[in-house]
Order: sequence, then structure tokens, then C-alpha cells
Amino acid sequence: MGTYETAYWLTDTWGMSRRESRSGAYHPYRPDMIAGFVPSFSATAVASISRAESAIRALNEASPHLTDTEPLARLIMRAEALASSRIEGLEMPAGRLLEFEALDELGVPHRVDGTEAAVIGNIAAMQQGVERAASSPQLTVDLLCDINAALLEGTGAAGYAGILRTEQNWIGGNRINPLGAAYVPPRPELVSGLVEDLVSFCNTSELPPVAMAAIAHAQFETIHPFADGNGRTGRTLVHVILRRAGLAPCVVPPVSLVLATDRERYISNLAAYRTDDAGGETSADAAASDWVEYFSNACVIACERASFFEESIGRIQDRWRGLVHPRANSAADRLLDVLPSSPVISIESGARLTGRSREAVRQAVATLVDAGVLYQSAKNRKSNIFAARDILDAFTAYERSLAVPGGDTAVEKNARRVPQRPRRWG
Repeated sequence: MGTYETAYWLTDTWGMSRRESRSGAYHPYRPDMIAGFVPSFSATAVASISRAESAIRALNEASPHLTDTEPLARLIMRAEALASSRIEGLEMPAGRLLEFEALDELGVPHRVDGTEAAVIGNIAAMQQGVERAASSPQLTVDLLCDINAALLEGTGAAGYAGILRTEQNWIGGNRINPLGAAYVPPRPELVSGLVEDLVSFCNTSELPPVAMAAIAHAQFETIHPFADGNGRTGRTLVHVILRRAGLAPCVVPPVSLVLATDRERYISNLAAYRTDDAGGETSADAAASDWVEYFSNACVIACERASFFEESIGRIQDRWRGLVHPRANSAADRLLDVLPSSPVISIESGARLTGRSREAVRQAVATLVDAGVLYQSAKNRKSNIFAARDILDAFTAYERSLAVPGGDTAVEKNARRVPQRPRRWG
């Protein structure tokens, strides 16, 4: 899939350590162009692609709570966006995020710290970027740049966000020179042509959507075309491709959560994708096939966990109705329908979501509070914000299930930081 070149780094620094200030040879990777690339997949890779696409299709077509309730699909997207943040070391509980959204809708000022602001911005940028790029007639370099710029808005990297890099970057090693780096992306003068080629691949490839998304993601991360935010942008590209292909019109499985769980393996598989044509030990077809198989299997796992979450929502709704016995089409009945998608609401948002009057919603909320379906946040009593703790607990359990390969943090040590176990609210 490319060649490791040899270049010479001449340091112009002084006053650093000996290791950081030395000059010497380094080896940037020059990937092959992929427009028109049609790899020959192994039988196991073909089977994995088929399973992944069937699982994604089922998630979108045969999951009534996800497909009938669009905002619940948005909640899954929120998990994926948070995963992108967590890979960069940012964390924010879903319940806290939803409370901020409810306060924003009411126009109530609230304080967010730098980490919270970064996560909120990352989520909004991912959602907007996917929607815009997925609906455009063609994927373009400008769209990729816009996604990167949006993801980095409000950060220290905003000054060069959305601009293809003009300097050499690298991963690992030290911050001064690429000598000893774990990976050195292509030389900056190659970046523009490689990104144009990547976009052409995305627009013209006839590969199955999952295979296309896998190769495009690996190629993007290999190019590392931006000064910052490459991981987040590359993960957003997966969503864009699956949406554009029509495979995931409602719900894209949270692949980033699965990849984040086994980060070392993810990095190792990316490295294996970058074969050295000069070495000739692994063919481009074999490298692409292995990577696509790995990525497809991650998609299957992501779909399985999302389906478990969807099923848990159905059980929660059934239990609620057994507790409340609402009159058909009443405000309480409508609230039970919309709470899975919007588990933190105000009287105002409840009226908007149900199409009922504020007074009818106020009475319905009181009924649901008495039944233990809703609780009022102690921090936001003046704003009349209420939350469905069962949904938030299920969402937390869902995120935790994606933190270990087997799906149960009670029997496996989590591979990354995860939300705390569900607690009692009040």
C-alpha cells in the first residue's frame, strides 16, 4: 500500500536535550493512491463484510425503537461523538450533557469548563459534519476541511484547523523531531494530492460500503492531513461514507467505542495496513483484506451492543406503561413515547415534543414523577428540568459495555476510562 521513504532531519533547535536536538534520518510513509483500488478480499474478510452490513442494515431496519424514534438514534450518535472525545482524553457524563442542552433550550445560563465545552463542540461538529457531507452530491476536500475546522473550533488548534498541513508531523517519539517516532506520515508536499485521491475513492469506489469506509478511514489516518484532529475527522469520515451509501440512514453503529476499547490493537492493525512495497513481505491485497476484516468485525460488535441498548429501552418503556397506565394519546402517553429519545426534559421541551399544552405536560410530568419514571434534578429545580433515570442508567450501562471486549465490566477490567456505574438520582 506504499513505501517508507528516507529523509534527513536537520535540527535548528538549541538548548534542548541531546536526544531532541540531534539531526538524522527518518522514514516518512508514502501511501499508494487508492482511487480505482479494488482489492481481492479473503474468504474470511468477505464473510466479515457481509455480517457487518447485515448487522448495520438490521440496526436501521429491524429495530423499532431506534427507527421509530429519531432522537434515540441521535443519542447513539452522541455516544459515538463522546467516544471520539474520549480517545483524545475528554470525558463528560451523558446526563450532564443532556442537562446543558435542556438549559440551553430554556435560555438559562450555565457554566461549562474547558473539557465540557470541548466535548459539546465535538458532538455538535460531528453531527453537523456528517449531515452536511452525507447530503452533498459529492464528497470534496473542502468538506473534509470544514469537518476538521468544526471539530477543532474553540480549541488551541483553531488557528490552523481545516487547513491541509504544510509541515511534517509524526506520531510518538518527541515533539522536536521525528527521529524515533512510531509513525511518520507522508511528506507535506504530497498531502494535497493524496487527499484528492482519497476523496475520489470515496466518490467512485464500487466496494461494499463497510469495506469502503474501512479503507478510507485507514488511508485518511495514514495521510494524517491536518495538524490536529485527524483521529476525530477520520472517525467522522466513517459515518459520512455509511450514510452516503444508504447503509445507515438512521443509525451508524458506534464503531469508535469499539476501537477505543482496544486501542493498541487498533493502532497495530493500522500499522499492518501500511505495507512496504519495497519489502514485498505482504501484498497490498492481503494488507487491505486483513484491515477490512478487522474493521468489519468491530462494526458487528458495535451493532450487537447498540441492539442490546435498543432492546433495553423497549423493556423500560413496557415497565413504565405498567406503572402509569396512561390514557391513549394523553400527554403522559406521549411523554412515555418521547422520553427514550429525550431523557432530560423541561415543561417547555415536553410540550414541544408531545404537541400538548404546557399545563397538560405539567400534570403529566407530576404523574410520572409520582410513578418514579421522572425525577427532578436537584441542581436545576428552578428551571423545572426532569430526567428519566432509567434511560440514563441504561445509556451508562451501554457505554460501559463497550469498554471491554466481552461487554461486561463486572467480569473484565475495562481498557479505558468509562462512566461510573449508574447511581441513584435526586
